[in-house]
Amino acid sequence: MMRFTVIVSLFFLNQITYDILPDIAYKNIIDSDNKIILIDVRSKKELDEIMISGVLNYDFNSDEFEKSILSLDIDKTYYVICRSGRRSGITTELMLENRFENVFNIKGGMIKWIDSNLKLSIKKGHNK
Repeated sequence: MMRFTVIVSLFFLNQITYDILPDIAYKNIIDSDNKIILIDVRSKKELDEIMISGVLNYDFNSDEFEKSILSLDIDKTYYVICRSGRRSGITTELMLENRFENVFNIKGGMIKWIDSNLKLSIKKGHNK
């Protein structure tokens, strides 16, 4: 039992994920003069239900997901969102492990974004 606890503890100590709260993310995106790219890793079905306009979408469960994410410009700044923060957290870790330096997981995902009463509209073309 002790060995398992140590292994689990070491696993979590090695996890470096950069989390950002939705309200701070929203303000930063608005103030960034189109320099922060918002990536939504939910499925098309989830996007059809509710989405932030202007996001880039890469379906976490698609066969091309990892290839698509890793083909992005590593020098840009990315905020990643999903429904709850789990898939976006995994995506953020994937990007960080592959030399992306400015990538952040929107903590709590769309659930927290909506609970924070944030707009579903970001400056048109914010992600160019």
